[in-house]
Amino acid sequence: MPTNLPAEAKAKWIKAMQISNPYEKIIALQDFLSSVPKHKGTEKLISHVKHQIATLKREVEEKERHKKSIISKSEYSIKKEGAAQIVLVGMTKSGKSSLLKILTKAKVEISDYPFTTKKPVVGMLPYEDISFQLVEVPPVVDEDGEIIGGAQALGLIRNSDGILMILDGTYDVFKQFENIKKTL
Repeated sequence: MPTNLPAEAKAKWIKAMQISNPYEKIIALQDFLSSVPKHKGTEKLISHVKHQIATLKREVEEKERHKKSIISKSEYSIKKEGAAQIVLVGMTKSGKSSLLKILTKAKVEISDYPFTTKKPVVGMLPYEDISFQLVEVPPVVDEDGEIIGGAQALGLIRNSDGILMILDGTYDVFKQFENIKKTL
């Protein structure tokens, strides 16, 4: 049975078929559907287009779910292991990496330049028959008290079971303590 589509609907169909972006294609197909006359000859066409729209919507939802899962699995999403998760917090060059390496034998980059730690580093500290998870995070505050760590680092610190604050003895320890305490 012929569909007898008006010229406007045919033009919208051609436009919709040329679009590759699924978001835009959904809108174009919905626009096409609004211009198709409803009668017995167009039932199969309408059903086919509605099925296409539903398929595209599922694809879009799947892409969005995938994006969210990638975001939630960031380098700051560290699964808690052992008896407790303890985060090492301190200014740059305060010795967090050195302490983590000594206590846990973790493979940590240690250098003479500041801000060597760019992402969290995990190590397990055995004590008698239990283990503690130590996590070193990049500095969250600078010497002037300005917040330099992102929300992800602060979230990791706040969700931990404990905080071990490392202070640099060559710099005003009271100021360091206050700056870190204020940030947390």
